[in-house]
Amino acid sequence: MIFEILNIQFGVIMKKVLITGITGLVGSAFAVQALRRDERLKLVAVVRDKKDLPVEKRIASTIKDQCDFDGVPGLADSLLERIDVIEGDMSDSVHLAMSPKLKGVRSIFHCAADVNLGADRDGSTYHVNLNGTKVLLDIAKELKVKSFHYVSTAYVAGTMVGEIKEGPSPAADWQNAYERSKFDAERLVRNSEIPYTIYRPSIIVGRRKDGRIRKPLAFYFILEFFGIIKDRLCGKLHKEPSDWLDMPVRLQAKISGKVFFVPIDYVVEVITDLFFMPAENQTYHLTGNSYVTTYDILLAVGKALKVKDVQIVDVIEDDMTMDEKLLHRFLGEFLPYFGSEAVFDISNVVDKFGASSINWTLKDEALFKMIHSYYQEFFPELTSADA
Repeated sequence: MIFEILNIQFGVIMKKVLITGITGLVGSAFAVQALRRDERLKLVAVVRDKKDLPVEKRIASTIKDQCDFDGVPGLADSLLERIDVIEGDMSDSVHLAMSPKLKGVRSIFHCAADVNLGADRDGSTYHVNLNGTKVLLDIAKELKVKSFHYVSTAYVAGTMVGEIKEGPSPAADWQNAYERSKFDAERLVRNSEIPYTIYRPSIIVGRRKDGRIRKPLAFYFILEFFGIIKDRLCGKLHKEPSDWLDMPVRLQAKISGKVFFVPIDYVVEVITDLFFMPAENQTYHLTGNSYVTTYDILLAVGKALKVKDVQIVDVIEDDMTMDEKLLHRFLGEFLPYFGSEAVFDISNVVDKFGASSINWTLKDEALFKMIHSYYQEFFPELTSADA
């Protein structure tokens, strides 16, 4: 049986897991899915203090929002009863290691990270991500855990092109400190001699059935920026926000780029299934096997937002407009992912779950549905249900 029996509550044998990142997009969805899957599971969540809201209230709000999103609002209170909290972060290793709440932990699920894709001038992103993993591995050895689960990223491949294998990456250069920190943290996990599973999702977007996402991040900042530009132009031109609009904005990126979007529900389903299996020192690309191009994305954005004349160019040779300058200033850190030429081997996923597990796609209408659902929820005045 996975996880040794060490903690008994109310006569029920509990399986105790230390989790980080429970308030994030993947961590919260995994926590709800895992607790629903096994009523004997108990989570001990490490959560950083924030002045605006006590950690217990942050976790309660997150779990309730996630249960609402999953269509099971009535389960939130009962799930929260099986979540203990340690207030702090991985930088305070002594405080964390001395917590009596860690007694009986037999697995660690490490999902927390500083997802800064921009310049890491003070080195904090790299340090937080790498040192946090090191601290947790040290604690894992002290606790003699049976497995260590690490949520990494498919982009540990950095600037590599062609097929990226599951397993150790030979990357030698990266787009940013975040990618490098994940690369080096993976190496720590592999060298720890603790049974591990490493998960590498690509760019996470909305779920398959309706395209919705509970917590828009990364790629969605670009959608948000386009929405803001349209809203401002409509006001300036005295047009209705939901009208079609000529919006001449150029995006500097590779038209031939291979963009691997992956639905959040697929990511969490695979992670949860693998979590409840014995750790076999394997790495899994959670990317699917179909990509879209930057051109595909702009077509879908134009249709969903009801705008025309948004363009992709390899190089903007003349002066940028003010909107273009703002776009590249605030969102330039995401643009390298539009021009990636990497593709991802998914042999381990197929071997474990079969080819039918990746029979979904985010091309064409599925891509439009994902983008349109975002605008419907967050910019409803700019589009329409029948777009």
